[in-house]
Amino acid sequence: MSRLSVIIPCRDGAAFLAQTLRSVLNQTRPPDEVIVVDDGSRDGSRDIAEGFAPQVRVLAGPASGAAAARGIGAAAAVGDRLMFLDADDLLTPPTLAALDGALDGALAGQTRAFALCPWDRYELRNGIWIAAPPSVPPARPGADLLAGWLTGRYWPPCAILWTRDGFTASGGWDTECGVDDDGDLMRRALARGFTGREITQGLSLYRRAPEGAVSLSGHRFSQSGLRSRLRALENTVTEIERAGRIAAYRAPLAEAIAALASDAQGTATADDCGALLRRIGGAPRGAGLRRGAGAFLARLAARRAEGRIPPPLPLAPAPSTPPAPPMRSGDLPVTGPLVSVIIPTFDRAHLAERAVASVLGQTWRALELLVVDDGSRDDTGARLARITDPRLRVIRQENGGVASARNRGIAQARGDWIAFLDSDDTWHPEKLSRQMAVMLPLPARVGFCHTGLEIAEPGGSVLRHAAAQGRIFEPALLDNPVRAPTSSGLVRREVLNVIGGFDPSLPAIEDWDWLQRAARLYDVAAIPEPLALYRDDGADQRSKAFRANMTARDMLWERNRHALRRSGQAHAYLMESARRELREPAGSAREGRKLVLSAVMEKPGAMSHLPWLLYMLAPSSMRYALRQTEAWYHARKSRLRS
Repeated sequence: MSRLSVIIPCRDGAAFLAQTLRSVLNQTRPPDEVIVVDDGSRDGSRDIAEGFAPQVRVLAGPASGAAAARGIGAAAAVGDRLMFLDADDLLTPPTLAALDGALDGALAGQTRAFALCPWDRYELRNGIWIAAPPSVPPARPGADLLAGWLTGRYWPPCAILWTRDGFTASGGWDTECGVDDDGDLMRRALARGFTGREITQGLSLYRRAPEGAVSLSGHRFSQSGLRSRLRALENTVTEIERAGRIAAYRAPLAEAIAALASDAQGTATADDCGALLRRIGGAPRGAGLRRGAGAFLARLAARRAEGRIPPPLPLAPAPSTPPAPPMRSGDLPVTGPLVSVIIPTFDRAHLAERAVASVLGQTWRALELLVVDDGSRDDTGARLARITDPRLRVIRQENGGVASARNRGIAQARGDWIAFLDSDDTWHPEKLSRQMAVMLPLPARVGFCHTGLEIAEPGGSVLRHAAAQGRIFEPALLDNPVRAPTSSGLVRREVLNVIGGFDPSLPAIEDWDWLQRAARLYDVAAIPEPLALYRDDGADQRSKAFRANMTARDMLWERNRHALRRSGQAHAYLMESARRELREPAGSAREGRKLVLSAVMEKPGAMSHLPWLLYMLAPSSMRYALRQTEAWYHARKSRLRS
């Protein structure tokens, strides 16, 4: 059986190092060793890494950059398979298992090999962390991995698993290559004939440093960065010359050299690029056209990566959030891990009182309750002021919406566990005790636990048992498998630290978006029994909220389309949106037709499109009758499933 080592170079990575280490330790196939090479940190990074002992080993680096630190880690590692992970990147739970399986499978017996998994950029937008598509061009017809790496199609180190023999035979990390040290390593390996395999399982998240943060990779367009990129290209040319393959790679080499020369205009590096171009025999005929097309594809990929996440909607100014008050001895009757319960409310004084009572009546006594009054105009404040339980804190803010209110509560919460409750819902007294009993023994990979619901509808109550558990990310992209997660759920605080809170730019279904982001990195536990009472607003309220829901679905499509395509569900998502537009009285037949056609474009051969194409051609009276029948069927199916 293989032994797998993960090597993490770190310099001043305290902001995200703990998250990175937890994502590694949360793998379904845990690594056999994790090595952090501290490269001269001055921000407490080493203390953070040592806090994970004995699962993590910490070595001292020479403060000479990431490549040198990685080299020290590789020399000390005992594994015969190696991953090099930056101190701010993340791995989804199945990633190491998928990469390890690829080396055991199609690449078994090949010592000079590596496996590549999918990756996304992890970006902070609108106060939450988003998985954005890689800003790299698509594969060109007939281009192999080396040609792709030369023309902008690459995988970051967090998406690559090496065999030990392969890494050693590649020559290892060149400490003079600076910002392009990973590209240099991979191009040398490919030029030497190494075998790589792309897989579709697993997902690595390559974090884009927030504004103002400094990446260990350095500065790509600085003079030192330009020189290190030139050195990396010179290394690649040398390797391809040794292999006698310059003619085969002249075009992509010329394109890579021209791109560097463009970035280095007016510097000595640009002149050296000209010399390197002459060394490979000049640019082949048509290279200018290919270079222009390649640059266009790269710009298009970057624009698509940016544009798939729409700009935030205009919002009221966010309230300033003071830090949570420190916990003092005697503040709360704490007899176990503290659970922070957050209730956002707006103009629901009598309902909020009932929700508060159900929380303070929990058998799990180690809790604090934060009610965030989102600018209520009724007597919510006066009613809550009459409650003397010291576990209750009321926070008032200007009206900013439910997502903003929950985020305010998260910022003020002091517990390692957080539960949400909508102000018109209530809990069974045993809810938190049951959830904590389930979650405390489970590994940290399980980040969220939900319960069944009693759904109070105008005509009576319906019991819905919780079923979704384990890894639910791909199903959650298509439909929300957890009903009312903001009333039925309990989440580890670290999950919120990693993914952020709720997106205030979404006009609806912000809880579904939050669940998707959590499920990407964490597993889910379920307690089937209904332990929360959820009040359904009824068909009239749903009809009023229809357009907001469809707008939010469109926004989630833009955000998740790359993930939906990767999982083969893009057409199904669009068909569900079309079904809603064509079924609901508040829907738009025009929008529904557009969505059906978009779904057809995603998967032209799918037979599921045919009924909807016929429906689009039917007379309006027939469409109305079909809508009524379909609505009855779905209502009955929902009740039977409950």
